[in-house]
Amino acid sequence: MRIQVLGLCRFSMLASGDFQTTGTDLAANRRILYDDHRMSRRMTWFENLCLPPLIWQQDQNFTLVVATGLDLPEPWIGRLRAIAEAVPQIRLEQLSPDRQAAMCREALSRHTDLSADVVAQFRMDDDDAVALDYVRRVRADFRLVERLLNPHHPVVVNYTNGLVAEWRHGGLRLHREMAPNWGLAQSFYFTGGTVRSAMNYRHDKVWAKVATLSMPDRPMWIRGHHDVNDSGGHLIGRNRLKAEDAEIDDILGRRFGLDRAALAAALGEGSKAAAAQGQGRNG
Repeated sequence: MRIQVLGLCRFSMLASGDFQTTGTDLAANRRILYDDHRMSRRMTWFENLCLPPLIWQQDQNFTLVVATGLDLPEPWIGRLRAIAEAVPQIRLEQLSPDRQAAMCREALSRHTDLSADVVAQFRMDDDDAVALDYVRRVRADFRLVERLLNPHHPVVVNYTNGLVAEWRHGGLRLHREMAPNWGLAQSFYFTGGTVRSAMNYRHDKVWAKVATLSMPDRPMWIRGHHDVNDSGGHLIGRNRLKAEDAEIDDILGRRFGLDRAALAAALGEGSKAAAAQGQGRNG
């Protein structure tokens, strides 16, 4: 049984509609997405939170498609290209604007291994992270859903235990959270031989469409929350778990390979750079 693990990360992907902070006017969307202040903040989170646990995955046999706009400007496209050249698992796709579901399917189609028996897809934002053993778990946990899989619909595994990293008032705050169907570390198992897309399913409503399994055992994800999220973060804190800082720091290091002080320093520097760019734009 050969399982391809294929992920998708949308990085300021210029699309028509489908997001909360942008609409159908592509010119307006471009101004919002490519704003220097916003781009600096997104790149900082991508480079310092999202990328390291991917680079350090225990199972290195996976592909992450980073999808962005065809006209993403410098220096941001140059930095993404450098990352894709340095990290073998990352594939950069620049796409013409369309509805986001069609764009995501196109990006995934170029990297789907049609000879695989199963394609396990996952999605993540550029300010999120998955645990160091996420890819390994995707493969190992297939045994739990194998009998439910059919050619017509995927089977989904939700890892519901994670951390929230919030940048507020110039500082990093971390807390534990249990979150059903947030889309983080949410694995879609498709039968092989054809191109399919997890982005055709709403992550928060997928349980009503296909068979799903919730796994609350280990912290498997980090959700980033700051001033340039597409979502307002209205769900954050609803299922917060009590935990001391020492416990959270242990999870951060053991499960994600990250250090609170180093992460806070990097995000702080990124925040200062973003603010400086904003002042330069408005000066």
